[in-house]
This record gives sequence, structure tokens and C-alpha cells, in this order.
Amino acid sequence: MRIHLFDTTRVPPADPPSDRPTDDTSPPPDSAPPILDVREVWARAGSAVRTSLPRSLQLTATVTWMQLRGHNSCELELSPSHGVSSNLSLRLRAHLSVSAYDAITVKLGRPVDLTQLVHRDITLTCTPVWLPDGRMRLTVTDIGPNWRVSAVKLQRAQGLDALARAGLLDAQRRLPQPIHLERISVLHPPGQGWEDVAGTLSALEGAGLLQVDSLPCPFDGQGAVAQVVERLDAAAALHRGREDRGLVLMVRGGGSPARALDAKEVAGAIGTLTVPVAVAVGHRTDAPTLADLTAWASLPTPSEARHLILTLLEGSAMRAEAAWRRLTASLDDLEARLRRTMTDRCEAVATEAEACLAAAERRTETASFALERGLERALAALKPAGNSGVVPPAPIPAQPIPSQDGLVRLTDQAGRPVADAATASGLLTITFGDGRSVSVRVEPLDPITMH
Repeated sequence: MRIHLFDTTRVPPADPPSDRPTDDTSPPPDSAPPILDVREVWARAGSAVRTSLPRSLQLTATVTWMQLRGHNSCELELSPSHGVSSNLSLRLRAHLSVSAYDAITVKLGRPVDLTQLVHRDITLTCTPVWLPDGRMRLTVTDIGPNWRVSAVKLQRAQGLDALARAGLLDAQRRLPQPIHLERISVLHPPGQGWEDVAGTLSALEGAGLLQVDSLPCPFDGQGAVAQVVERLDAAAALHRGREDRGLVLMVRGGGSPARALDAKEVAGAIGTLTVPVAVAVGHRTDAPTLADLTAWASLPTPSEARHLILTLLEGSAMRAEAAWRRLTASLDDLEARLRRTMTDRCEAVATEAEACLAAAERRTETASFALERGLERALAALKPAGNSGVVPPAPIPAQPIPSQDGLVRLTDQAGRPVADAATASGLLTITFGDGRSVSVRVEPLDPITMH
């Protein structure tokens, strides 16, 4: 039986009248159809639906989603337990109150972890509750003691096994952390709360620190899996060539389930990306999705995604500051070493120059001493000596030619002038200013023995 939603702008009476007869006989057919307004039609339809369901019923279903509403209180989403249903409309909402939880705990004799109900086939005792807008919600009063793993859980396990065999389950975990974050691509359902992340990203982009790509796509509903995979491929194209400087975010605030993130197609697309992917779905209380298990990082809320972005940027700034400090220290050390090297070289050059100067002085002194000795020998040879055994000088010309500048000339045996003390050896000729000349023999001197 299909239930149509009627106009709910006018509130119906709390207890609509019933046209059912008091006895078991069916009423006679009306001669003419009754004339009713919208309120009466809504009231009769609600009465018919209410009387067709028992006040308390046992329901066998699979818990596909759960959201905690406080201490030991939660909202459940139920689907048929006979296999995985492709019809997303076959789902019911149920509420488990604190009082019902306490009664269930007393009956079972142990506390119940509500998070363990997800992806389980369970038997619930429920009471139908009709809301003013015509919708039905179940109130859970009891939970059966026997829980079984649902077909959804088995299908999820098969997806994990396929991803592991393909090497995609931990491919993202092996990616390095972005060293210098430059670009972020954000996949998010349109119009669902990620304002905190959007405001932070807009501020960072306005400051010139990041380039942000908004890629809206649904995370639930028909066709959501294909759209998420398409958006992941678009993000991979945007980051191609600079994967180590990018990040892909999959963000959604609290609200409806994100069933597309539990599809193996989406998990496989995440595993093939070479840019890190972070999944941040708000108010997530059930088991991690396949996307959470495959992504580079899994975060519980969009606020944690904002914290991750700021942490990565802070790490980049700290590494840049550390690199600048190392560069500055290296430049200072290089400058100090250059100064020490130049100083040492200057000192070595100065020492070598002093040594050369000292050697030149010694050679000059030796030459001067040798010249003086030679002159002394020449003068001694000019004096007459009876039996000195000195070879008499060569005969002086009858008319010597005086020197024009009046200086003494020293020439060798070939007549070449002697200007260096090192060559002043052998048979030399001394020519005086008045033209007289004397031949003397000079022996070479050893500078070492002279000192």
C-alpha cells in the first residue's frame, strides 16, 4: 500500500473520527459518494493506515546507519535483511530511547555497545509512531539477543579483499606527506555543511597561500558513485605533475549517510590516485567506510580537515624557516672560512716575501763583499812588490785614454763589462778614470762559507 503525503499546512485533529461500524457486518454501499474536505480525507487516510498496523510488532532488518543522540540514545536506519537491496527507498527510521536501552540492558544482563549494531541483522520489537506530517517512525522497545553479520557487511568484506589483492588498499598510505602544500581540490555534496572548511580555504586562497578547487558531487543517492569517481578523476587531472604539492579533500557535514564512500568503485579510484586523499565526514558514528580505509587520511569531522590543512601549512613554513637558517649558517661559515683562508694566504705571501727579501739581502751582501775583496786584490796588485810572486800586470799603454765620466770599469777577459758579482771571477781588467788598467784574477767565493 502506497501512502501519499497530503497538505500538512493545516494541523489535523489529534484523534480523527472513525467510520468503522460497531458490528462485524460491512456497511451498505453509499448511494452517493460523500463530500469531504482535505482535512477529512487526511484524517480518514491516517485512520486507515493506523488501524492496518499492529500497535507492537517484531521487525527483522539490517542496520545500515546509526547516529548517536546522546548517552545511550540513537537513531537507526533499517533496510531489508534479505541481501543487499538496490532500492534505496526501502528504508525505515527507528528511535532507541534511553529508557528502552536501560530495559534492554537489564533483559540481556550486559551493556550493549550501540555502535556494534551497524551492518548487523537484528530483530527489533518496535511500536509505530505517526508524525503530524503523515510520516511513520518506529520506536524500539526491545532488541533480540541474536545478531548476525548482514549481507552488507559481507559485501564490504569482499570489497576489502578485492582492494587488497589489487594493491590499492594501502597505496595511499605509502604516499609521502605534502612537503609544500600549494593546491587543494575539495569534493563535497552541494549545500551540505562544510562552511568551516570553506571559510578557512577562502581565507587562505585570498592570502595567496593556496589554490582551491571546488568539485561538488553527492555522496548518497542514485548515481552518486559514478559522480564521485568522475570528480576524483578530475582532481587527478588538476594535480598532474605536482602531486607532491597537492591534497584532495572529501568533506561533508553531519546529515544523511554517505553510502557512495562505501562503494568499492570509489575506494578503487582513491587507491589509484597519486595525490594524497583525506576523507572527513561529519558526525560519523558507524564503522569506517571503504574510502576511509583506502584514503591517505581519515578524519572524523570537517573541522579536523581544517586542522590538517593548517598543520601542513605550518609544517611547510617551519621547514622553510629551518632551510633559511641552515642557508644563513652555511653562508656565515663560508664567509668565515674565506676570511681565514685569505688571512692565511696573506700571511704566507708576506712570510715568503720576507724570506725572498732576506735572501736578496744576503746575495747583495755577498756580491758586495766579493767586489770589495776583488778591489782590494786589485789595489794590492798595483803596489810594487819585490818577491811577492804576483804576476806583473800587463804593460800599460804609453798614453792611456782617460774615461770620460771618470768611473772605474771592470771587464772580463773578452772585454765585456762585469755588472754582477756572480760573474766577477776569472781574469778581470780594471780600467781607472785616468785610463790606466790592471789585470787581476778573482776566485769565486762561496756565500755559505762567508757567513
